[in-house]
Amino acid sequence: MDSRADLADLLRARRRGFSLPQAFYTDPAVFEADLEAIFYRHWLFAAATCELAEPGAFVTLTIGRSPILVLRDQHGELRAYFNTCRHRGARIVDAPRGKLGSLICPYHNWTYRLSGELAATRYMPDDFRRADFPLRPVHVREVAGTVYVCLADTPPDFSPYAEAAGRQLAPHGLADAKVAIEVDLIEHGNWKLVMENSRECYHCATGHRDLMRSLLDIYDFSNPAAVEPINAYWRAWDQAGLPSGVAEGPDFRAARLPFVNGARSITQDGERAVARPLGQSPRDSYGSLRWVHYPTTFNHALGDYAVLIRMLPLGPQETRVTTKFLVARDAVEGIDYDIDRLTRVWNVTNDEDKAFVERNQAGINSIGYRPGPYSPALEAGIIKFVEWYCAEMQAHLDAGPRAGAPQLALAG
Repeated sequence: MDSRADLADLLRARRRGFSLPQAFYTDPAVFEADLEAIFYRHWLFAAATCELAEPGAFVTLTIGRSPILVLRDQHGELRAYFNTCRHRGARIVDAPRGKLGSLICPYHNWTYRLSGELAATRYMPDDFRRADFPLRPVHVREVAGTVYVCLADTPPDFSPYAEAAGRQLAPHGLADAKVAIEVDLIEHGNWKLVMENSRECYHCATGHRDLMRSLLDIYDFSNPAAVEPINAYWRAWDQAGLPSGVAEGPDFRAARLPFVNGARSITQDGERAVARPLGQSPRDSYGSLRWVHYPTTFNHALGDYAVLIRMLPLGPQETRVTTKFLVARDAVEGIDYDIDRLTRVWNVTNDEDKAFVERNQAGINSIGYRPGPYSPALEAGIIKFVEWYCAEMQAHLDAGPRAGAPQLALAG
């Protein structure tokens, strides 16, 4: 079977404005194509800058089947590597985060400096050149307190997102924050369903009652400036000389929106979760910056904390969703904030979204599934994401197979 042709046929057969054909959410070969065309090519959210504040601080993550290590080296430079020893390929660092003075492979004790150079080996021949075997680097960028990586040899242009996100995020001071807690959730659904679920609030009024005590119940985001509460909120930011409005590109969107019902934060009672502010915002003007960057992250930055959500695919029907809660660096747990109060609404919301995604996946797995129409008003965010995804998959096919890449074999 000519599998690339099969994928091309699927893309041609899909109907614009409708959910994707079943194989896009279920087929292992499409999942492999997703890794190759999307996750091994695009910029992906990896960490918060504050997790890497000191030399030796690191975080690890796995993208597809590739373990990745992101760290601050001994000179303060941000670096990222494939977390794979140059001896026989063993994973070097297992911990999700921590601090190290050097990188020592547990298998045969090959030792690397934080700057990637191979520093020490044992029992290698006299003509062995350590300089020939540094860790393989991964592209890394820092934007307003957030860190992104790209596994491609030649990464796509990051500047449109970096400029827009940098401007919108600057007031929130994420680089001067700390991670209060990180929560992992495994959702048994395709990564695209996780992203689709995050891109609409069609389900929010009935599906997220705790969350909607604070969030503006607006379905049509095509012209948010026409909604007076939003206009008033934006005017307050403009008058304070701070960025307001919407910033948008092909693979991102950032929108600053007010809270409702007198809410000052996203908590069960609408009051602030953290006594110390995070960054700056106009006095008595409460809301959040909501932003998404395809394919891995959707987030909220508030006046008292931020929620950074990263999703990474584990398989055709399994996705790891990681939520990082950021508070001001000098905020003290038990005095300035309580972990349960900080996380409760989001933990409930994430559990609700997990159930929705898994319900969606279960229905799509049925032989009775047929693609259905999106609502142009209520699901415009999904339509944008799906069009971006399909365009990227088509570009991947048009570029031809990458040397050494596994060939697709769609299930017949």
